[in-house]
Amino acid sequence: MNFESLANHISAIQDTLQAQAAHSVNLALTSRNWLMGCYIVEFEQNGEDRAAYGEQLLKKLEKRLNIKGLNERRFREFRRLYLVYPQLKEEVLGYLMSMSAIRRSVTAEFIEPIRRMPSAESAMNIRRIPSAELIATKEWMIPADKLFNKLTYSNLMLISAIDNPVKRAFYEMETIRGCWSYKELERQIASLYYERSGLSKNKEALSALVQQQAIQLQPADVINTPVTLEFLGLNERALVTEDDLEQSILDNLQHFLLEMGHGFCFEARQKRILIDEDYFFADLVFVRFVYTKTISSLMGGYRAVQAA
Repeated sequence: MNFESLANHISAIQDTLQAQAAHSVNLALTSRNWLMGCYIVEFEQNGEDRAAYGEQLLKKLEKRLNIKGLNERRFREFRRLYLVYPQLKEEVLGYLMSMSAIRRSVTAEFIEPIRRMPSAESAMNIRRIPSAELIATKEWMIPADKLFNKLTYSNLMLISAIDNPVKRAFYEMETIRGCWSYKELERQIASLYYERSGLSKNKEALSALVQQQAIQLQPADVINTPVTLEFLGLNERALVTEDDLEQSILDNLQHFLLEMGHGFCFEARQKRILIDEDYFFADLVFVRFVYTKTISSLMGGYRAVQAA
């Protein structure tokens, strides 16, 4: 072994095990969130005291648990994940049973709500998907093992918000094919990639172009998402919020103004503005002065009058 091969070996093992660590974290995160969605639906349907909570269930659950990252909005996402992807049942159960520490701790009471849930086909029928749409969904359905192993939870969360099952399957396939990050998937949905594909005569050429330009998922993308940071209990400062960015700009205001170009002036932070009888707050307000000869002459005349 020479020095160059030593460096190559270390680089290879770093990349391989970093990717494996990110994958393991993602499987645990997907399983946890899917299970929470399963338990919430089970309680809503069969809970002994469900009537006492009603529509306030998720809000009261957030208050009762008081765990960072587990709030009403997240619980709604978990419930939607479970309802949209019932076919993940066997994958999640298999993952739990493959972990010796989890296998020793699970009980029949823990597993029973999952075993009692309907099959994927029954769940789609329960949701009253029209028959034609149901047939299309079956034809386009991605195998559960690919969904579980190839898509990050953040991507599953984003795709599960799509109502059209064919459109949802389209983004599942394209995301797996291109190994897209959350931001890349979000960008493709916002750019109406599915709709553009339907209008394009050469769909293969469009797909090849999109995949060529797309940014692929990296292990750091999995670990550094807000959801994963909450799940792992990492330091909040690992996540740069809008407030952090705003404060950083103010801390380096002179350099930032020079980067923006000539004539800019900082006016206010969190400036209140009135639009259509409603007040809003602008994070940072900058004003740019255009100093022309005409303005210069006017200002000169103004100063002369003021001096007189």
